[in-house]
Parts: sequence; C-alpha cells; structure tokens
Amino acid sequence: MYHKLRIPETCIELWQECQSLVNELLKDCAAKTSGIIIESSSIFNPDPGSIYLITDGDISETYDRQLIVIHEKGDLLNADGLAYPKLTRYETDFSATVDEYDGAAFINGITADNNKFSTWNKYLSCLLQSYQILMSHFSQQDSSSLPEFRQYNSGDIIIEEGTEGNEVFTLLSGAARVMSEGKEVGIIKRDEIFGAIAALTNTPRNATIVATTDCDTLVAKSENFQSLLLTRPDIVHKLVEDMARTIVTSNQRIIELSKESD
Repeated sequence: MYHKLRIPETCIELWQECQSLVNELLKDCAAKTSGIIIESSSIFNPDPGSIYLITDGDISETYDRQLIVIHEKGDLLNADGLAYPKLTRYETDFSATVDEYDGAAFINGITADNNKFSTWNKYLSCLLQSYQILMSHFSQQDSSSLPEFRQYNSGDIIIEEGTEGNEVFTLLSGAARVMSEGKEVGIIKRDEIFGAIAALTNTPRNATIVATTDCDTLVAKSENFQSLLLTRPDIVHKLVEDMARTIVTSNQRIIELSKESD
C-alpha cells in the first residue's frame, strides 16, 4: 500500500508489515478464481463474501471521491470487509489483475489454526493503526492549511498586475473586474477560482483584479492548493471551467477594445 502524498514513515512500515503477513494468511487457501482482470479507468465491485489478492497493477480505495490508500501487488482487498460490508470504493486508473478467494473458507482456515489466528489479529491491528495515523496526519495538515477568509471593500485591489503572488482566491460573494493595462477585460463571478495560474507557475500576475462591490473571498497558499488538486478532482474540473470562461471572456473583450480603437 502507498499514498500519492507524503505520509508518516510509520504508516509505510505498518503497510509493509501487513503485506509480509499475506502469504501466511493465504497458506493452504486455494484461489476461487485466478487472473481476474479489472479494466483500466473502472470501478471494481468485490463480492462481499470474497477477498482478493492483487497479482498485478494498483487499485485505489476511495471514499466520497477522496483517496484513502493505493493498494499494490501483494496486497489483500476486502479482507477487512468480511464481517461488515465496506463503505469505500475500489477504482483503477490502469488495468489490474486479482485472484479471488472464498471469504468463509479464508476465515475458517484462520479460526482452525492458532498461528494463523494470531497473524490475522496482527494484520488487522497494523491496518487499523495505519489508518488512525493517516487520519491524524491529514487532520493536522488540514487544520494548518485551511484557507483564510478575507474581505475587500468596493474599489479595493485584490490582485495587482505584475506582482508576485502565491495565493489562489475563490470569490464567495460580490463581484470583481479583471483589468489589463488599465482596461477592463473580464469579470469575476461568485464561486469562481482566480489567481491560480501565477500562483501555480511562480510567474507575475498577468492582470489586476478590482472589487466592484464588497467581496468575501477564501485565500489558499499555492502549496496547499496543489495538494487539493491532487486529492479533489472536482476542484480540478471547477478550475478548468473557470479558466476557460475567463480566457473566452477576455478574448472577446480584447476584440471589442481593438474595434473601438480603430
């Protein structure tokens, strides 16, 4: 198991320990079906009465579109869901292959063997503790990287053209206009994300944003915003939509200004 983001080394050690126990847990347990191929970019719906060994590829486990962990070759899937159905979801970016084992036969083999029973308890303990540490780690990160609530009065400059900036803004209420070389080339609407290009590329601001009414904004540092982009595809989609709308609006305004000057 692993994660896309930086996580405590203790989590990695616990996951490695889990994987080291898999062979012992599956000893003398025959596969029900071997070589099941899970197609790329698909959702894997496991049989609630089965467990699965990944023999090739990676499978992500998510909840409410948030990545929990990425399972890799040698990991068990659904072993912790035999007693109670899992509420998480398994997804793949690329194709993966798994072997399926009957859950009841797996548990019967564990309860009939004291050594396996001890190994099983150790496996579940390592898994539980890793998730506890992971939750604590991301909770601390979330509290330290929460966006700042910032208010602007009508006429205030929110972003100034040509300046350096590492902040990304979301307009919660109010309206703002986009100015380039002293001319209005666009507007910022409620819930729109702006200032992302300069913040993410470490380049000077290419426009001035002026509040046309009193505005409420959320402001995130670029490094925290980048972490959100890795874990929240909905934010990526929203950002692309906002950037596309801004480009179209700005181009239209530039054409209008060009005609006016002729």
